[in-house]
Amino acid sequence: MSSVKKNIIFNYIGQLYTSLIGILILPFYLQHMGAEAYGLVGFFTLIQAWMSLLDLGMTPTLSREIARLKGEPSEGARLVTVVNSLEVTFIFMALLVGAGLFMSREWVASDWLTFEVLEASMVSTAIGIIAVIVSVRWVSSINRSGINAYEMQVWMSLVDVFINTLRFPGSLLLMIWTKGDILIFFYFQLSVVLIEVFLIRRKLRRLMPCGVLNSARFSWKELKRIAPFALSIGYTGVIWVLLSQLDKLLLSKVLTLGEYGYFTLIATISSGVILLAGPVSKAILPRMTALLADGKDEVMLELYRGSTRFVISVIAPVTLVIAMLPKTVVYVWTGDMEAAKWTAPILPLFVIGSGLLTIISFQYYLQYAYGLLKYHVAYNTASIIINIPLIFYAAFEYGAIGVAWIWMGFRILSLVAWVPFIHHRFAPGLHFKWLIQDVLPGVIFAAVAVWALTSFNFPAADSSRFVQFAWLVGTTLMAVSLAMGVSMRDVIRRKVLV
Repeated sequence: MSSVKKNIIFNYIGQLYTSLIGILILPFYLQHMGAEAYGLVGFFTLIQAWMSLLDLGMTPTLSREIARLKGEPSEGARLVTVVNSLEVTFIFMALLVGAGLFMSREWVASDWLTFEVLEASMVSTAIGIIAVIVSVRWVSSINRSGINAYEMQVWMSLVDVFINTLRFPGSLLLMIWTKGDILIFFYFQLSVVLIEVFLIRRKLRRLMPCGVLNSARFSWKELKRIAPFALSIGYTGVIWVLLSQLDKLLLSKVLTLGEYGYFTLIATISSGVILLAGPVSKAILPRMTALLADGKDEVMLELYRGSTRFVISVIAPVTLVIAMLPKTVVYVWTGDMEAAKWTAPILPLFVIGSGLLTIISFQYYLQYAYGLLKYHVAYNTASIIINIPLIFYAAFEYGAIGVAWIWMGFRILSLVAWVPFIHHRFAPGLHFKWLIQDVLPGVIFAAVAVWALTSFNFPAADSSRFVQFAWLVGTTLMAVSLAMGVSMRDVIRRKVLV
């Protein structure tokens, strides 16, 4: 097996394990911690996401620099200097942000977060521990990027499995043993992060050239050299964090910690829908780029359209089942009827918006393949200008339901207005074929299948969670099969005939 194939397989294994173990463990957190303490876990996740704003494209830039320089023995000193310089930069920025959050922990606890059951001193202490955790873990991202650039994804995936086993099942066992002590949870997370940083940094240093002369601990010259590339990547990254995390930040102020814990369930489910399309995008982006480089434009568009049909066949049924039965889905997942009732009116809007996002993302794949991202930058800039005021208004006036409407509404607008524009620019005449032949059939058949199954074969309200779970899985699989049969009929026919 080639190293590339092995890396891809282990990447998927690591990503799938991390995603599934987190989704499976979260309801048990809610059960053993209580809603308010679980809201603190959601706030912890939010702060980690906002820390990525500081990256400014530096981690992908380091990956590119190592990939470019590692095969040149004469560039060993430069490689070490670049790694050293970026690590020092990360440490400095992490110390500033971590110290700022740590010193403002009492203000965050008393003036930003709202809680009724937890003690203020406990929340303040938890915020202080969170400040240390996110700072230390963020520094490790630069070393992680370097290891991936050395194509050591197998090692990295195995370490991720080990670390995430400690982070999720390990902490759950601790919560059961300590009866949900939230401070012990965060101290344990800190210890796991320290283990993670130690392992990852030591691995990268062993991979780097040893005994090179003329390497420096820090170099402004090297930072200035890589800055233009880093900032061009970091710009869109900053925009995505703002678009995807601003509502969560504002809601952490608007909602009580208990309500924010329930909202974290919505965010987890919505991100899970987006995650379902991740493997497809990773697989087709390099292939589309290569086909265009070889002058095979028509073959590239066939791949583009076929991938759309496949993603629709999976995403549409899952999205529709969750949107039509939000209360059942959350109750089956968590066993918490109060959480199920709170999330029921909000979850459909978020999950539909996330499902639409997976489809809208295809226009970006075209731009990426052609190597022309100016429209993507313009779209993200316009998104910020439009969304930020709306999110502020919706969050403070209408709460979670308000930002849910903004999340879904903007995705609908993008599908209606932006996607046809990009198709016209890069593949004139494609849009209506793509929409009518590739998108709508899978959506329509999935909708009909889910509607029929939910209308005529729904289990009784007093059925066990296992019965309802089995019914949800069966319904989803049947809808996926029908949508796949319709959307991928040409592929299936060719396979059968062969």
